[in-house]
Amino acid sequence: MISVSLDGEWFFRECEKEEKEPPTLDSGKWLKARVPGVVHLDLQRNGVIPDPFFRMNELEVSWVEDKNWWYGKEFYLDEEFLRHDCIELKFYGIDTFATIWLNNKQVAKTSNMFHEHVFNVKGLLKEGRNILVVRIDSPKRVLEEMYNKDSLKLYGAFYPPVVYGRKAQYSFGWDWGPRLATSGIWRSVVLQAYDVCKIESFYFSSNLSEDLEVAKLNLKLSIEAFKKEHVKVRARISGFSENQVREESKDVSPGSNNFVSDFTIKKPKLWWPNGYGDQNLYDLEITVEGPNGVLDSIRKKVGIRKIEVVQEKDEEGKTFFFKVNNTPVFCKGANWVPADSFLPRVTREVYEYLLDMAKQANMNMIRVWGGGVYEDEAFYELCDEKGIMVWQDFMFACAEYPEEEWFFKLVREEAEKIVKRLRNHPCLAIWCGNNENHVFFKWMWLKTRNKFYGETIYHKMLPETCSKLDPATFYWPGSPYGGDDPNSQSEGDRHNWEVWSMLRDYQEYLNDKGRFISEFGFQSAPSMETIRRFTAPEDRHPQSRVIESHNKQVFGQERLWFFLLAHFKMVSRLEDFVYLTQVNQGDALKTGIEHWRRRKFKTGGALVWQLNDCWPVLSWSLIDYYGNLKASYYYVKRAFDPINFNLVANQSSIEAWVCNDLLKPVRGRIRIVSFNLRSEKLCEKEVETIVEANSSKKCAELTLSELNVKDRFDSFIVGILETDEGESRCDVVFPERLKYLRLPEPRINLSLEKIDEKKYVLKLVSKNVVKACGVSIRGIKAKFNDNFFDLPPGIEKKVSIELEKPLSKSELKRRIIINYYSG
Repeated sequence: MISVSLDGEWFFRECEKEEKEPPTLDSGKWLKARVPGVVHLDLQRNGVIPDPFFRMNELEVSWVEDKNWWYGKEFYLDEEFLRHDCIELKFYGIDTFATIWLNNKQVAKTSNMFHEHVFNVKGLLKEGRNILVVRIDSPKRVLEEMYNKDSLKLYGAFYPPVVYGRKAQYSFGWDWGPRLATSGIWRSVVLQAYDVCKIESFYFSSNLSEDLEVAKLNLKLSIEAFKKEHVKVRARISGFSENQVREESKDVSPGSNNFVSDFTIKKPKLWWPNGYGDQNLYDLEITVEGPNGVLDSIRKKVGIRKIEVVQEKDEEGKTFFFKVNNTPVFCKGANWVPADSFLPRVTREVYEYLLDMAKQANMNMIRVWGGGVYEDEAFYELCDEKGIMVWQDFMFACAEYPEEEWFFKLVREEAEKIVKRLRNHPCLAIWCGNNENHVFFKWMWLKTRNKFYGETIYHKMLPETCSKLDPATFYWPGSPYGGDDPNSQSEGDRHNWEVWSMLRDYQEYLNDKGRFISEFGFQSAPSMETIRRFTAPEDRHPQSRVIESHNKQVFGQERLWFFLLAHFKMVSRLEDFVYLTQVNQGDALKTGIEHWRRRKFKTGGALVWQLNDCWPVLSWSLIDYYGNLKASYYYVKRAFDPINFNLVANQSSIEAWVCNDLLKPVRGRIRIVSFNLRSEKLCEKEVETIVEANSSKKCAELTLSELNVKDRFDSFIVGILETDEGESRCDVVFPERLKYLRLPEPRINLSLEKIDEKKYVLKLVSKNVVKACGVSIRGIKAKFNDNFFDLPPGIEKKVSIELEKPLSKSELKRRIIINYYSG
C-alpha cells in the first residue's frame, strides 16, 4: 500500500447562498486553512474572529455555525501512482454534512463525523494537477430542517435538533462546555493505493486457561481483493522470547476473503490494569504477499488478558464489578470528555499528559462519555501502555433518537466501523450503549409518550454488532442501567447526582450503596493561572459576568456558593474563592471515593465526573483546560492510593479504615490521636491491624469519650497508619464543620533537600494543625507528588518537587508560597 497525505495547507472560504457547484481555487477570496482542522481555527488564524475562549467571545462567533463553507486542495500525482489496481480517498473524519468533489466530479455526501469515509476514486484521478473540493453545510441549518420536519420533536439535552444527526452533541453546548458548533475536515485525509488486495480488518482474541498458564490466541483476518490472485498471508506474534509465525496461501477473489490463524503461548505475559501488574504487550505483524512482493501489512501491539463483569446475586441485590485475569479489580477512575472544543488541537501530547496524570492519580479506568467522540487511536494506544481500562460509550447521550430505517443505517455503519477500529485494544473493558437515556425515559419522557425512542439501538442493533464483531467484550445497554430503576442502588451501574444537582450535602454520599458508581461529581473553579488567560483584569471577581459565563450549568455559580458556605466562611477575593471551591471539591470527592472503597466489592468502582475540560471553565474537572491540576486532583490521588487509610467521623465515634488494593496483606499499627484546636494532645490510642489482600477493613472504632473529646467545636482527630514495610499514611478529621471553628495561624518550619538542580524534597513540620496546605513556587512551573494536604501537628511531611528549570536551594526557598485554610 502506498499512501499520499493530503493534510497540511488547504484553502477555504464562505459558501455563498447561490453556489451549488464547486468553485475553482482561482476564484473568490480563498483564505489559507489547515487540515486536520475546523473552520473556527481557520478563521481565527486568518484574523477573522477573536479567540472564542476569551471573555465572552463565544457569543461574538456564534454566526459561524450558520454558514456553509468551501474547502479546497490542489495536489499532483504521477503516472506510476495511477497504475495501481485500486486508489481510495480516505477521510478519517469530516464534521459533518459534506459534499465531496474530485476534479469537478461529485464523489459522495457524508453525514457522520464519528467514523472514516472511504471512496474508490481511481477513475477520477489524473496525472498531474488534481483538485479536491469539499462543501460543508451549516450543521445548525441541516439539523433544524430535519427537526422541524419531524412532528415528534424528539428530546435532546441543550439542543434537541442534534439528535437527528451524527455530530458530537457537546459541540452545541453542555453544562461544562460552550456552544461552538464546528465544521471542518477534523481528521487526516489520504490517498491510499493498492495492488490486488488490502487488509480490511482483523480481530485478535485470547482465551486463557483457568490457571492463566496457557493462552490460546485466535486471529481472524478480512482481506478485500480487487482481482483474482494467489496470495500468502503471514501472521507473526513476537515478544517475551516468543516468535511464532503462521502462514496460509490461497487464491483470493474480488470481494471479502477471510483467513484464520491460531497460536498457543505457554506462561504468557499478561496485560494488567494500572496497580495490578505490568502492561505486557506483544507485537503482532500481518503481511500479505503476492507474486511481486508485499501487498499490504499491519503492525500492532496486542495484549493477552481476560476481562469479565461479575453480576451475582447477594443480600443487597446483584454485584457489578470487574475481574481481570481472575482478579477482582475495584475500578478507580474518571469520566473523559473531549479535551478541546476544537478537536484537531487534541494531539498525542495532550492525550499523553492527561492520561499520565490519570495514571499517577492511581486510576485504572477511564469512561469515554457518550456525548463526545470516539477518541483518536493515540488515546487507546496510550491506555494500553498505561494500564487504563476503557469504558467506551457509544455516542448517544441524554436524548431520544429516531427509530427509523434511515437513522438505523447511519448507526449500523458507525457501530461496525467503531467496533472494528477499537476491539483489538487490551484496554477496552466494556461497550456501553448510551449515557443516561434510560433514566431520562423513566423519569421524564415516559410522562409524555410510551415509546422509548432509541431503545432499538441500545437493545438490538448495538448488542448484535458487538456480539458479531467483538464477542469477547462485555456489552451494557446504558449508563446508568440496571433493573426496574435504571439508576438503582441494588444492581447495575449508577450516577449519583443527588448531591450536586439536588443540593444535598456531600455527606449524603455515605448513604449511597450503588453497585458501581460510574458518575459522581462536584464543581470548582479552575486555577488562577487559567482564569487570567480568559479574563481581563476588570473581570476578576467571583461574580463578574465573564466568570459566570464560564460556568455553563444553570445556577452553577450559585451552587458553588451554596456548597462553599455550607462548610467554609464567606470569602470575597477571587483567589480565595478559587482555592476554597477546589478544596471543597476535594473533600467531597474524598468522602464519596473512600465510602465506596470501604464497600469493596459491594461497590465495584468509582468514576469521578470529570477528569478534564474542553475549554477554560468552572466545572467538575480535576484538571483544567490548560492542564493545571486542581487541589481536588491530589485529594482524589490520595483517595485512590492502593493503600488508603481513612477516618470516618460519626456523631459520637471515630472509625479507622484501611482499603487495600494490593494482592498481599497489609500489616501494621494504627495510632489515633485527639487534639484540641490549639494542637494540645488530648488522648492517644494504638491498635495492631492486618488487612487481607484486595480487601477493606474497619480496623478500629473509638468513641469521642474514649478519645477524651469533650467539645466537638474545639477538637480534631489524627489517624496514622504505619505498615511493617515502613510506609505511613495519615488522615485528619474535624468533628464539626470548619466554618464553625477558629483554627490558629499555622507555624510551619520548611527545609529543602536538594536532589539535583531541578529536583528537591520539601520537608514541612507544623506546630499546629493546617487544613489544605497548598505549595506553589512563585514565577515557575513545578510538579509535586502531593499537594493540598492536611498537616497534623508534629508530623513531618515530605513533598517531591520537580522544577521546570533549575533553581538554587536558596532561590527556591525564597519562591515557595504556602496556602492554607485560615478559619
